[in-house]
Amino acid sequence: MITLPVPALDGLTTERLLFRRLVAEDVAWWMDYIASAEAIRFMPFTVGSRADAEVMIRRSLDRYATDGSGLNAVLLRDSGQPVGQVGLLTQEVDGVPELEVGYHLLPAHWGRGYATEAAVACRRFAEERHLAPTLISLIDPANHRSQAVARHNGMAPEKRTVHRGVEALVFRTAPAAG
Repeated sequence: MITLPVPALDGLTTERLLFRRLVAEDVAWWMDYIASAEAIRFMPFTVGSRADAEVMIRRSLDRYATDGSGLNAVLLRDSGQPVGQVGLLTQEVDGVPELEVGYHLLPAHWGRGYATEAAVACRRFAEERHLAPTLISLIDPANHRSQAVARHNGMAPEKRTVHRGVEALVFRTAPAAG
């Protein structure tokens, strides 16, 4: 059972990162993600499509209003520079409500540990607030970078599924003790 609404991650910080809710104007910097064929290769987007960038941000804005979940802008604390979108999302997987740790980083910031740092912060946030008995991440079977982040976030592959018409691996945390 997921505790709703999911509390806002707005203002959450890590050693290097700051979370804030997305706003429509974030499409300007999010275009760097959508413009990268490598970044979106596991997503149903068209390279360079402003409409796709807007849809992705709009999805989080709608989620905030519906159940509090959604991706957040993640910024470098020292400069305010955006590095990506990370957050807690409600999902239905095989007919079961789940709470997902989702993460998408701008390619310029890959390989620096930001995705892991932000994903771990989301996991801790959810666990401290008892938002769900376990957390998941839905990952394309060929997306080895995202699988590595999930493993660093204490998750293990549980099963394959089809989510929104696309094959995905379900990575899951162990149930919280206690």
